[in-house]
Amino acid sequence: MSDRNAEGNQGSTSIDAWFDVLSDPRRRFLCRYMLQTEADIVTHEDLIDFVIERDSTLSDEVSDRQSVAMELRHVHLPKLDSTDAADYEPREEQVFIDSATLLAQLETVQSTVEDIQQADG
Repeated sequence: MSDRNAEGNQGSTSIDAWFDVLSDPRRRFLCRYMLQTEADIVTHEDLIDFVIERDSTLSDEVSDRQSVAMELRHVHLPKLDSTDAADYEPREEQVFIDSATLLAQLETVQSTVEDIQQADG
Protein backbone atom coordinates (compact mmCIF):
# COMPACT_ATOMS: atom_id res chain seq x y z
CA MET A 1 0.00 0.00 0.00
CA SER A 2 1.37 3.40 -0.87
CA ASP A 3 1.18 6.10 1.76
CA ARG A 4 -0.35 9.00 -0.10
CA ASN A 5 -0.50 11.22 2.92
CA ALA A 6 3.27 10.87 3.34
CA GLU A 7 3.61 12.14 -0.22
CA GLY A 8 1.78 15.34 0.65
CA ASN A 9 -1.26 14.63 -1.52
CA GLN A 10 -3.87 14.69 1.21
CA GLY A 11 -6.88 16.63 0.00
CA SER A 12 -5.42 17.15 -3.45
CA THR A 13 -8.10 15.27 -5.39
CA SER A 14 -10.03 17.83 -7.38
CA ILE A 15 -13.77 18.32 -7.19
CA ASP A 16 -13.94 17.41 -10.90
CA ALA A 17 -12.34 14.04 -10.16
CA TRP A 18 -14.95 13.40 -7.47
CA PHE A 19 -17.81 14.32 -9.79
CA ASP A 20 -16.32 11.82 -12.25
CA VAL A 21 -16.09 9.15 -9.53
CA LEU A 22 -19.70 9.76 -8.53
CA SER A 23 -20.97 9.82 -12.11
CA ASP A 24 -21.16 6.01 -12.24
CA PRO A 25 -23.73 4.04 -10.21
CA ARG A 26 -21.31 1.22 -9.45
CA ARG A 27 -18.71 3.61 -8.07
CA ARG A 28 -21.46 5.15 -5.93
CA PHE A 29 -22.22 1.60 -4.67
CA LEU A 30 -18.53 1.22 -3.81
CA CYS A 31 -18.45 4.56 -1.96
CA ARG A 32 -21.54 3.51 -0.02
CA TYR A 33 -19.86 0.23 0.91
CA MET A 34 -16.69 2.01 1.98
CA LEU A 35 -18.68 4.30 4.27
CA GLN A 36 -20.77 1.48 5.77
CA THR A 37 -18.03 -1.01 6.53
CA GLU A 38 -16.01 -0.84 9.71
CA ALA A 39 -13.11 -2.61 8.01
CA ASP A 40 -10.03 -0.74 6.86
CA ILE A 41 -9.27 -3.41 4.26
CA VAL A 42 -11.84 -5.14 2.05
CA THR A 43 -11.49 -7.82 -0.58
CA HIS A 44 -12.31 -7.63 -4.23
CA GLU A 45 -14.83 -10.48 -3.71
CA ASP A 46 -16.68 -8.54 -0.99
CA LEU A 47 -17.05 -5.60 -3.35
CA ILE A 48 -18.28 -7.81 -6.20
CA ASP A 49 -20.93 -9.28 -3.90
CA PHE A 50 -22.02 -5.82 -2.76
CA VAL A 51 -22.39 -4.52 -6.33
CA ILE A 52 -24.30 -7.60 -7.49
CA GLU A 53 -26.69 -7.37 -4.53
CA ARG A 54 -27.53 -3.75 -5.33
CA ASP A 55 -27.50 -3.59 -9.12
CA SER A 56 -30.98 -4.64 -10.22
CA THR A 57 -29.75 -5.30 -13.76
CA LEU A 58 -27.53 -8.15 -12.53
CA SER A 59 -28.04 -11.62 -11.19
CA ASP A 60 -25.43 -13.71 -9.44
CA GLU A 61 -24.87 -15.75 -12.59
CA VAL A 62 -21.29 -16.60 -13.45
CA SER A 63 -21.19 -14.31 -16.50
CA ASP A 64 -22.51 -11.31 -14.53
CA ARG A 65 -20.08 -12.01 -11.71
CA GLN A 66 -17.14 -12.22 -14.11
CA SER A 67 -18.25 -9.04 -15.86
CA VAL A 68 -18.54 -7.11 -12.57
CA ALA A 69 -15.20 -8.49 -11.37
CA MET A 70 -13.45 -7.33 -14.53
CA GLU A 71 -15.14 -3.93 -14.49
CA LEU A 72 -14.20 -3.36 -10.85
CA ARG A 73 -10.62 -4.51 -11.40
CA HIS A 74 -9.97 -2.47 -14.55
CA VAL A 75 -12.25 0.56 -14.28
CA HIS A 76 -13.89 1.38 -10.97
CA LEU A 77 -11.27 0.42 -8.38
CA PRO A 78 -8.43 2.13 -10.27
CA LYS A 79 -10.57 5.28 -10.49
CA LEU A 80 -11.23 5.16 -6.74
CA ASP A 81 -7.52 4.48 -6.24
CA SER A 82 -6.82 7.82 -7.91
CA THR A 83 -8.50 9.49 -4.94
CA ASP A 84 -7.12 9.77 -1.43
CA ALA A 85 -10.03 7.72 -0.06
CA ALA A 86 -8.94 4.28 -1.30
CA ASP A 87 -5.82 2.41 -2.21
CA TYR A 88 -6.42 -0.56 -4.50
CA GLU A 89 -3.84 -3.34 -4.54
CA PRO A 90 -4.76 -5.50 -7.56
CA ARG A 91 -2.22 -8.25 -6.88
CA GLU A 92 -3.59 -8.82 -3.39
CA GLU A 93 -7.17 -8.07 -4.56
CA GLN A 94 -7.62 -5.74 -1.60
CA VAL A 95 -8.79 -2.19 -1.13
CA PHE A 96 -7.48 -0.13 1.76
CA ILE A 97 -10.15 2.35 2.84
CA ASP A 98 -9.71 5.79 4.36
CA SER A 99 -13.34 6.42 5.29
CA ALA A 100 -12.56 9.75 6.99
CA THR A 101 -11.07 11.10 3.77
CA LEU A 102 -13.97 9.67 1.74
CA LEU A 103 -16.51 11.33 4.01
CA ALA A 104 -14.64 14.66 3.89
CA GLN A 105 -14.47 14.54 0.08
CA LEU A 106 -18.17 13.71 -0.22
CA GLU A 107 -19.00 16.60 2.11
CA THR A 108 -16.96 18.88 -0.16
CA VAL A 109 -18.94 17.64 -3.17
CA GLN A 110 -22.21 18.20 -1.30
CA SER A 111 -21.11 21.72 -0.33
CA THR A 112 -20.20 22.49 -3.94
CA VAL A 113 -23.62 21.33 -5.16
CA GLU A 114 -25.32 23.45 -2.48
CA ASP A 115 -23.26 26.49 -3.55
CA ILE A 116 -24.35 25.96 -7.15
CA GLN A 117 -27.98 25.62 -6.14
CA GLN A 118 -27.84 28.82 -4.09
CA ALA A 119 -26.22 30.72 -6.95
CA ASP A 120 -29.11 29.73 -9.23
CA GLY A 121 -31.78 30.74 -6.71
